Amino acid sequence: MRQRALAQGLSLSEWGLFPKDAPNDNRVSLELHSEEELFAALGLAFIPPELREGLDEIEMAERRKLPELISIAQLQGALHNHTNASDGIHSLDEMARAAADLGWKYIGIADHSQASFQANGLSVERLLAQINEIKDGNASGRFPLHVFAGCEVDILKDGSLDFDAEVLNQLDYVVLSVHSPLTGMTEDAMTERICKALSTPLKVQKIWGHPTGRLLLRREPYKVDFKRVFQVACQQNVWIELNATPERLDLDWRILRQARAAGLKIIINPDAHSSAHLSRLQAGVNIARKAGLTSAEVVNCNPFPSARFLC
Repeated sequence: MRQRALAQGLSLSEWGLFPKDAPNDNRVSLELHSEEELFAALGLAFIPPELREGLDEIEMAERRKLPELISIAQLQGALHNHTNASDGIHSLDEMARAAADLGWKYIGIADHSQASFQANGLSVERLLAQINEIKDGNASGRFPLHVFAGCEVDILKDGSLDFDAEVLNQLDYVVLSVHSPLTGMTEDAMTERICKALSTPLKVQKIWGHPTGRLLLRREPYKVDFKRVFQVACQQNVWIELNATPERLDLDWRILRQARAAGLKIIINPDAHSSAHLSRLQAGVNIARKAGLTSAEVVNCNPFPSARFLC
């Protein structure tokens, strides 16, 4: 910004914006009252703070090509949420009411699959019972908003899924996640594992959940070749999750920019394990803005009027 000011015959500092050649003892700053006015004085569109990284934002502001960043008000709901059927705290009805209180149009329930025994993962029988409960609740008007039936399905070590296709195709969507093992695999092996899982033929929407498995300040992300996985995700029309759990914030905004450039659709999910966790979406929006995402690139800005919103 200072270099740009100098090129325009101005001098920019913490004291103001001055004519470059004005004498120091009698300088009068241009009258500016906001950051927007400062950017305009230098011939630029306003650059949101999240985008100020010294990348291409100055050039985009000059051409008036900055993205209109997503806002929390544009999100209609989220699909990665847990109930007390697995390792959540609140019931299906409590989660639905809390989502409605936030103004959501829908909520998706994705309790853990059976391999996540440490999280009280659902057996086939328990999952099918939950699907029927959600279906009946939607039909009867029991819920204050539409509830989608999903499942967070473990990606097993060999890349297969924790439930077979016959079971999974009865859902509205699946969140495919790596939970164990997270270590001891090479980048190639982990990449193959994930690509195989994302390529599993299903008749329902696939979402890649918390894609790097990181826990901030506690666990490093596992290594994966994102270029290869993103290619497969594009071919399979897989949505990529931006997990808004504050301990995760997964994906990192830099990788999220790569996903965006690859043409992938992003879904911001709170990975809620209680009704209070639904408000985590704001942390996800913050990261999405950092990555330059717009509402057109985030799928849960859509109302999802149909129970089978893809396929």
